[in-house]
Amino acid sequence: MECTGVLEAYSFFNQSVEHFIYGNIEADVRILRIGRFSWKLGLSFETYMGESWNSPEMKFNIYGGHWNLKTQFEYQLEPLLLRLYTDHECFHNIDMADTLSEYMNNIKVGVVLKDPAPAFSEDICFLPAGWPDGWFSIGLYRPRGGTFQKGHDFNWSMHSDVNFEGATWHSWLSGARYHADFFFHDDGGSSSRHKGEIYFAYRTPAGSFETHLTHYFRDTQPFRSLDGETCWGIRFIW
Repeated sequence: MECTGVLEAYSFFNQSVEHFIYGNIEADVRILRIGRFSWKLGLSFETYMGESWNSPEMKFNIYGGHWNLKTQFEYQLEPLLLRLYTDHECFHNIDMADTLSEYMNNIKVGVVLKDPAPAFSEDICFLPAGWPDGWFSIGLYRPRGGTFQKGHDFNWSMHSDVNFEGATWHSWLSGARYHADFFFHDDGGSSSRHKGEIYFAYRTPAGSFETHLTHYFRDTQPFRSLDGETCWGIRFIW
């Protein structure tokens, strides 16, 4: 029953009815481990907060939510982690006559490359971890039909995340991350989302605190696009 997770909140520079402050919490729990094999369950919940459409001075108008339920099977093959997992993602409007519910189910296979944690130094040290680490996965949206996918026409997808650890000093660490999602639709079209962030982290025995500046370079998603948006936030990773 080992648990890892993230608790975060971030605020957009271009504030509107759709975007003001978002909050997110996610956790993965390891249920079973036998040698190199592990089984995990995961849950994440993201809330969307914007200005009220009829009362702009009311900022904390919780109007939307994004949930993700996950089960994951892992096999450790040093230095790689192989994984097979499923996602049930759903989007809902909260306390509105039309909830505009959207959901999708998929099966994903992927690989994770994670370098050992950098050795912190009393002196300033640049690029302590050597090569970047990250993960890559491919998703298939199966089974088909409205029972398993609503509001989307995805056929398959690719996802990647790369972490570049930069300077470190004592318990402080700075770096940059890049995340990309590519979606390929049933009609032959495609869409994608690309975001990058610069972060500063302070590590403790219980986890790490981060503050970050994030920009969405491109977002052609057919729903809830963040194209061109910039935000800053804080997060705790355990």
